[in-house]
This record gives sequence, structure tokens and C-alpha cells, in this order.
Amino acid sequence: MKGRYEEKFCRNIGIFTQEEQNKLKKTTIGIAGMGGVGGMLAERLIRIGVGKLKITDTGAFELSNFNRQVGANEETMNLKKADVLYHELKKINTEAEIIFNNEGIRSAMDASDFVDGCDLVIDEMDYGAWKESIYLQRTARKNGIHYLFSGAIGFGALLTNFDPKGMTLEEYNGISPEEDLEKIETGSVSSDKVLPIVPSYASDAMSMEMMKEILSGERPVPTCSIGVGLASLLAGNEAVNTLLRRKEIITAPNYLYVDLMDRKFITGSMTNNK
Repeated sequence: MKGRYEEKFCRNIGIFTQEEQNKLKKTTIGIAGMGGVGGMLAERLIRIGVGKLKITDTGAFELSNFNRQVGANEETMNLKKADVLYHELKKINTEAEIIFNNEGIRSAMDASDFVDGCDLVIDEMDYGAWKESIYLQRTARKNGIHYLFSGAIGFGALLTNFDPKGMTLEEYNGISPEEDLEKIETGSVSSDKVLPIVPSYASDAMSMEMMKEILSGERPVPTCSIGVGLASLLAGNEAVNTLLRRKEIITAPNYLYVDLMDRKFITGSMTNNK
């Protein structure tokens, strides 16, 4: 006789073997950042049957989140994102273990506490959180697990997966390992590390002045529900592949880039963007 978990995820069987589904049930994934990509990613992973999530975010929902973020609505205005997402995820799978906090990643100690017990860590923190991301990747590397991030770019998305024995995030971003992380600012990472491929439609809608403001941190990155949805799907698929090893894992300095409007699917390399 099937239990509730087996009943909820029985439609996965045939895509996954029962053994693979059982592995997902026993898996713990940490997601730092419950914004557009992170919140949707958490929902996708819970619906695919991941048994345990650790989520964190310092932010609260505001009106500018309504165009793309899971959990953002009139009833959740000003409520903490991680708190809201916790309750929404538990409604989907009450058996799932979900650990959440509203503290975010601010230090190496935060990263260590968050990564502890995880089989995989996914970074969905805001653009410009360079030192926080490095703390997270360093800890994942120390713990021998993969760290990956996926970000929305217009109607597209970029994803990079870091093997614990491979390239570091500092190397990927062109930051010296001796650099004081507390002094890293938004402009410390060059634009081609964030946007290695510029969508064809960006030049029509985005002025050079707007681009400068984005890269300096004066203006938030333009984003929409389509790109965010795609980025969350890319990250979810990569998480599954990293855990189950269905296909070869493409790791840094290589990245995956997909754009629905430009109809592009590219495997690129950051070594070509130096």
C-alpha cells in the first residue's frame, strides 16, 4: 500500500526510478535567497519530491516583487519571504522537512551553519552579494559538495555549477583570493562575469546609462517572470542532475545560457570572457 509521499510523487516514476525518487526524498538542499528564482526553485524542488530544504532570506515582500516572485501578493506585503515560503511549501508536502530563517548569509559563520548537513547548495542571493556568495561557495567546497547559481537575464537565464574540487568562485569572478572580502563592492566584478552574453533585445530597451546604474548598484537589475521562471527551472534541473548524475555535469568555468526570445542554448566558458 502506498504512503502519502509515494502517492504524491507517483507520477514522477518513469522519469525517475523508484530508487532515484527515494534518493531525492533523503536529500537536503540549501537555497540562499527566496526572491524570484529562489522561491520558485524551492517550490519546484518540493514538487519533485526533495525531502528536506534549508532556506534563508533577509527580505520582505514589496510591490516591486509582484511581477515575478512566488508568494508575493496583497496578503503577504511586508511579510518576510522565507517565513511565507515556508508555510507555502509545507502546504504542498507536509512530510517535507523545511528549515528556514530570516537572517540570510552575512558571514563565514552564517555560511557554515547554513551549509551544514546539505547535499547541495544553491545561491539565489541578490546581484552584488559577492562576499556572501564567496562565503557560501567556500563552505560548500570545504564540505565537499557542489555549489551552483542561476540568474535571470531578460527572457533568458545563466547557470554555473561549481565542483568542490574545481574552480573557485573568486577565480570565476576575477577576484584575488587575498582580497579583503569586507571591501568588495558591487563594481568589483566586471560586467562580463555577470552578463557574458547580452540579449539582442537588451540594446533596444536598456540605455548605456541604465546599464551603468545597474552595474554600480544604483539601480536593481530589470527582470520578469519569464526569465525568473526559466532560471528556476535551469537550477532545479541542474540540482537533480548533480544529485542523480544522469548526464555529464558542466562545471565552472563553463556555464549554460538559455534565452527563449533569442532562441539560444549555449554552453560557454568564462575563460573566453577574460
